[in-house]
Amino acid sequence: MQEKTDLIYIHCHDAGRFISPYHAVLPTPHLANFAESAIRFDRAYCAAPTCSPSRAALLTGQTPHEAGMLGLAHRGFALKNDSQHLAAYLQNFGYDTALAGIQHEWNHEQDLHRIKYRTLIERKGDWNTTDPANDIRTAQAAVNFLQNRDNSTPLFLSCGFYYPHRPFGEPDPSAQVDELLSFLPIPDSPEVRKDLAAYWRTLRWMDEAFGILWEELKTRSKTRPCLIVFTTDHGVAFPGMKCNLTDSGTGVALLIHAPDALPSLAHSSALVSHLDVFSTFCDYAGVPLPDWNQGHSLRPLLQGNCTSVRTEVFGEVSYHAAYEPKRSIRTKDFCYIRNFLPPARAPLANIDDGFSKRWMLQEGLLPTFPPEEELYDLHSDPMERTNVAGLPNFHGLIDALRQRLQAWMEKTRDPLLDGSIPAPSGAVVTPLDAVDP
Repeated sequence: MQEKTDLIYIHCHDAGRFISPYHAVLPTPHLANFAESAIRFDRAYCAAPTCSPSRAALLTGQTPHEAGMLGLAHRGFALKNDSQHLAAYLQNFGYDTALAGIQHEWNHEQDLHRIKYRTLIERKGDWNTTDPANDIRTAQAAVNFLQNRDNSTPLFLSCGFYYPHRPFGEPDPSAQVDELLSFLPIPDSPEVRKDLAAYWRTLRWMDEAFGILWEELKTRSKTRPCLIVFTTDHGVAFPGMKCNLTDSGTGVALLIHAPDALPSLAHSSALVSHLDVFSTFCDYAGVPLPDWNQGHSLRPLLQGNCTSVRTEVFGEVSYHAAYEPKRSIRTKDFCYIRNFLPPARAPLANIDDGFSKRWMLQEGLLPTFPPEEELYDLHSDPMERTNVAGLPNFHGLIDALRQRLQAWMEKTRDPLLDGSIPAPSGAVVTPLDAVDP
């Protein structure tokens, strides 16, 4: 009987593509080492650029609004059906499941009984802390678990690192931020540079923890078939990035080590979604896809048997700290965003606090009233800085993308079609006019 594949899902907060396999100047040598034996996806996107909705989509294989995760789990939003989570689904087919470190699909304080992992790996320390050693403890606990478990059953292991989530802490004086400034949708300033230097420090903490786990997995993958996936939930927590549907918010790092990957394939430019990760895990586990699945297996891409699995990816925001309903469709050529917020100021509370936000707020540089529609030409404007939705020569294209987005919303029964989406009873929602969460 063929040995089942172990499935390893390693994830962190708020990193976008700001790691060294994508930007050489960034100090993530362990991730760079992992990338040498993995395939780097250069056009991977999350389903929602906010924590719980993004993770819920990846781990259920469906849109956040289908999964029920329209906001943050620790603020009172929840999955409609816990059994649709990958950890629960794989247990139906003989998989052992374990969680080390963070997850953001359930409220860890109130919903501990709902968490579907069979084993919650013990470790010391609260995950929501600025202790730089916390992610190290998570990695060490995961390694200890792997070294001491009975390998007679296949494993799905989720290992979640807190960093590089804010607060970043003190800036790193050795940080080299010049090359990164062009990738930020905000102006250069001493405060922004200070913020990047602080991000630099926390990214290094996460990478060090990743390296501890990778050393164990490197050895393990030589004797057991292992699918190892590293990704993040969404873009970096800077203004114009996290909680935005442009590339800066939805673009994510995605590195996959597969036992049957084409050895010569180092990276893929295929357009892929986090929804496709669920399908890929199921494919390598040899289990059928559930009827709620919305993704495509990336295995043909990993094996070099095709160059694309989809022509479009969709994105959404409903709630983060405040209510900010918007939806998007992205093709290889264009990104179209529709903002459903009535003519109202963009909720500043959905921008995480930091040196950059405080400076931009002081200078009057933060967004005010979002346009109803946005369109970005990804060939002439890959950084998505210029909204061309109002130009006459794009009217036909906008109409076509608008119809495709509407069809997707109808197909997935998006509650936004019925008007403003109410928050669940007891949920914590920040007022639209608030500056901070």
